[in-house]
This record gives sequence, structure tokens and C-alpha cells, in this order.
Amino acid sequence: MKKISNLRGSPRRLAPPRRGRRPREEVRVLRGGSLIEMLMVVFIFSILGVVVTRTLALSLRGTSKSENVTIVKQNVDFALGTIERHLRNAQFLTCSGSGNTLSYEDQWQSSTNVRFRCVSSSPSYIASSSAVAGVPIDVRLTSNDVDIINCTTVFNCNISTNPHSVDITITAKRTGSSGAEGSQVTSSTKILLRNY
Repeated sequence: MKKISNLRGSPRRLAPPRRGRRPREEVRVLRGGSLIEMLMVVFIFSILGVVVTRTLALSLRGTSKSENVTIVKQNVDFALGTIERHLRNAQFLTCSGSGNTLSYEDQWQSSTNVRFRCVSSSPSYIASSSAVAGVPIDVRLTSNDVDIINCTTVFNCNISTNPHSVDITITAKRTGSSGAEGSQVTSSTKILLRNY
């Protein structure tokens, strides 16, 4: 045995470590969680996981829908703006083809293949042949990402009153998008001719 001196100087002997039980004051009760408590923790964390995942999915879906609407709206606005600029000073206009073709005579009395039309294809699009005078080639005003819905009701001419006018309604959607991420955009305008 090892001897250790105390403060008074007399040696004190250390007892060998005991094997077995500790004295009562040193015994601590070590308890683990029960199975029911563990299941409750797993259940609560799984509910939190589902809520967070659902929120993230809805946020991403909303972002995708917003991007689709923005792209379609920009395309439709560009087409309407181009049509409006060309028709403001037109001398005369006619709608034909069940409302999918708008022919006009511009301020220089040029009426050869000067028109706007909705081309029914896959995807449908708004086209102009006014940029290519004399040549019947359609130039796309909307991109391949945009599909025009119901080409038969885009143009509605009113030439019975002065000034002549045309109502244009374009309904479009983004190609390749469907469900909650796909959305339709409808834009309408009425153009009054200045020269009558």
C-alpha cells in the first residue's frame, strides 16, 4: 500500500479500490429514454420535415410559375406593341381567315402581303409579313417557348365606324409547362387607326 501524508504529517493509508457497488452517496441513477419517448421525438421531427419539404416545394413551384408568366407576358407584349406601331397610321384594314389574319394598307399605300396573322402550328405563334415587303414570308413575333391558344379569335376588325379599329386578344402559355407551373396569359388591346 501506498502511504500519503496528511497536513499534520502523520501518514495515512489509502485503501485499495473497492470492487462491486459504490457507496450510496456515489450511486447515480442512470436512465435512458423509453421507447414511447423516442417514437414521439421521431414523430415530431418527421412532421417538421414534411412541413419544411412542402414549403420548399411550393416556393419552387411558385418561382417556376412566375418565370413562365413573365416570359409569356413579355412575348405577348412585344407582339402587341409591334402590331400597334404598324397599325396606328394604317389607311385601311381587314380581318380574314376567321379572325386569325389581319391585312392592312400602311401609310404609304403599300398593301402587298402586309399582314399579321396567327399561325396554327406546334407551337402556334403570331407572325408578321410587314417587315418583308413584297415577299410572303412570315417573321415570328413570339418565340418558340410560347404557344398561342385559339388562333381563330385573335383579330376582330371594326370597319363600320370611323375611326376604324381592331380588337386584338392574345391568349398564350409557355410550351412544356403544365399543371401548377403552367399558366395562361391573356392580353387584349383596341387599336384605333389615326388615318380615316
